[in-house]
Amino acid sequence: MKTNSKQNRFAKTITTPENAEHTLAATKEKILDTAERLFAERGLEATSIRDITVAAEVNLGAINYHFGTKQKLIEAVFNRRIEPLNQRRLAMLDEAERKSRGKPPAVEALLEAMIRPAVEGSFAAGKRNTTFMRLMARCHSEPNPEIEHLIRTQFQAMMARFAAAFARALPELPREELLWRLIFVSGGLLHALLISSKEDSLPGSLRKRLDADGLIQRLVAFAAAGIKSSA
Repeated sequence: MKTNSKQNRFAKTITTPENAEHTLAATKEKILDTAERLFAERGLEATSIRDITVAAEVNLGAINYHFGTKQKLIEAVFNRRIEPLNQRRLAMLDEAERKSRGKPPAVEALLEAMIRPAVEGSFAAGKRNTTFMRLMARCHSEPNPEIEHLIRTQFQAMMARFAAAFARALPELPREELLWRLIFVSGGLLHALLISSKEDSLPGSLRKRLDADGLIQRLVAFAAAGIKSSA
């Protein structure tokens, strides 16, 4: 019995190493997307591996293959978002310092390096994507020691670089006061991203004009006024 050429091409396609690799990568991303959504909706403890396999339409073997344990899956969910975010922040900080030619960059330039990557990531492809922001907010309200350690480790080196840059730009500001103000900036950024994601949280006129650049400009201006305040 002869098979038609279309069937032969399909069979060849699904058995190539490249296609198998693509399928594995797609399955891994699907698991991560599903886990991120369920963790944000239900919490880390309340979401089981079974919940994730059912929602993602994968078997337990797929999760074991890619992640091994639930804790490793949780870590992968956070690392997938935090690592590229902080890498871009540091790249923007490097660029701001390069452009300042040995002088401390302006506070506004430092704030944009902190804020822009997070906002643009939330507004990816013109669509507000705040699932991870909701997950971060949930983690603050439902502390998990292992995740707190993971997040602290991920942000520690990045924030140390920024704190040093702000200290050079604002040498008259006591370090303790500077650190508090950076905490306020980070909290304001997270809250702004959460508020902007909810359709009923802003008046219609504000929602219609809300975009990444507009939010970045407002956040930078507001944070700069606070962080440079003499009070």
